[in-house]
Amino acid sequence: MVYFSVVMQDYERVISHYCQHDDYSAALDVLSKHCDQKLFYKFSPVLMQHIPKKVVDAWIQMGKRLDPKKLIPALMNYSQMGSTQQISETIRYMEFCVYELTVTEEAIHNYLLSLYAKYKPESLLWYLEQAGTHTSEIHYDLKYALRLCAEHGYLQACVLVYRIMELYEEAVDVDLAKSCADLPEDDEELRKKLWLKIARHVVQEEKDVKKAMNCLSSCNLLKIEDILPFFPDFVTIDHFKEAICSSLEEYNQHIEELKQEMEEATESAKRIREDIQEMRNKYGVVDSQEKCAACDFPLLNRPFYLFLCGHMFHYDCLFQEVTPHLTTYRQSRLEELQKKLAATTQSSKSRHRPVPKDEGDTASLGKGSAGTSREQIKSDIDDIIASECVYCGELMIKSIDKPFIDPQKFEEEKSSWL
Repeated sequence: MVYFSVVMQDYERVISHYCQHDDYSAALDVLSKHCDQKLFYKFSPVLMQHIPKKVVDAWIQMGKRLDPKKLIPALMNYSQMGSTQQISETIRYMEFCVYELTVTEEAIHNYLLSLYAKYKPESLLWYLEQAGTHTSEIHYDLKYALRLCAEHGYLQACVLVYRIMELYEEAVDVDLAKSCADLPEDDEELRKKLWLKIARHVVQEEKDVKKAMNCLSSCNLLKIEDILPFFPDFVTIDHFKEAICSSLEEYNQHIEELKQEMEEATESAKRIREDIQEMRNKYGVVDSQEKCAACDFPLLNRPFYLFLCGHMFHYDCLFQEVTPHLTTYRQSRLEELQKKLAATTQSSKSRHRPVPKDEGDTASLGKGSAGTSREQIKSDIDDIIASECVYCGELMIKSIDKPFIDPQKFEEEKSSWL
């Protein structure tokens, strides 16, 4: 039957047959091949329901050979009750008609407006702005657009349409402006700037003191001192009595909060000073049998460091453990300090050798300028290699993703095991 219908060029029967058997792609192929506009208008509603993307692609390929107005009933049916894909494809075809085919039909533009308002609000304002600012340039119904924007609460779009309609009083309505001023919820600075503009307009243009005071109560970002410069000199203080008292109470409360914070900060600083003093007096007991955590040799036979966590290291062992983890700058700084320490040691040979102490103090230093300099150098070295325990501190955490064997020496290490 299908073959006979094709021979007889009865394509409507062929497409109907494919649709009845749910072979919608084959039906669309026949439509696209023979480009019969009447058949497109007849079968597009069914095809749009099942294969919307392919149908819209076929419409776009047909271009101006199709009348978009005759496709609107099918589009409206499935944009109201269809899936997200059908809605997005409907918008895509309407945009193609407006921006590519430059269709000027009011029905097309109105329908695109309704789709933007309901499903794609981020494109609504852009469409209104590029559509023109004079009535002669616009292809949509202004009253319909205004009703749509008002229904969905798009205040900025409402103001734009009012401006095109030359209804300037409605466009600058204070209540509408207040609603717009509260839109940027995450930007307090911008909100305050918008509210200041409203207050300036109310005071200088409308000369309404009471309404200006209402602006203060409507926005908690504005203070009485923000809007005072807008008022003329002859306005009496009676108008501002309540606002000034309220502002002073807020400042007083803020001062009390600051006092409380200062007292807490002072108490915290006092506790920190006590902790520091306690740390200075802290000591640890090292048993004669203790061993270095790195080399496992007796601890007391060389200068050593004792950390609060309980780990103990020889000076040279800790140096070797820490150095690979240091930045290039700190490594060069450490080398420089070592050279200075060596030079200072040679210049003071007459001094006795350093005796290790707890908490990383490995030197018992003599007096004088040379001794002070040496003490400072050792303190700087301690700050680099003994600022924290290499096993418990941040260095160990940062090295967690580093391989146990240096990648450059991996092959050499691997061959040594064979």
